[in-house]
Amino acid sequence: MDRAARGASLEVCYEVCSPAEVAPAVLYTRATTTIVLVDRASERPRRISDRERDVWSPYLEAPLEFSRRR
Repeated sequence: MDRAARGASLEVCYEVCSPAEVAPAVLYTRATTTIVLVDRASERPRRISDRERDVWSPYLEAPLEFSRRR
């Protein structure tokens, strides 16, 4: 996961590769998904709690960099 855990959203960055038993490994794609936390009662975005931020912190890394299409 990347370093972006702010407000009510998280950016999850990931790579999809060939199965572990395939050699050499093949990278199929890189992607980023934005997850927005929602309050169940109000159905509105809610802020990330300090406890949630602490739980996620070991997984925070620099975001994936994508090349720009021209």
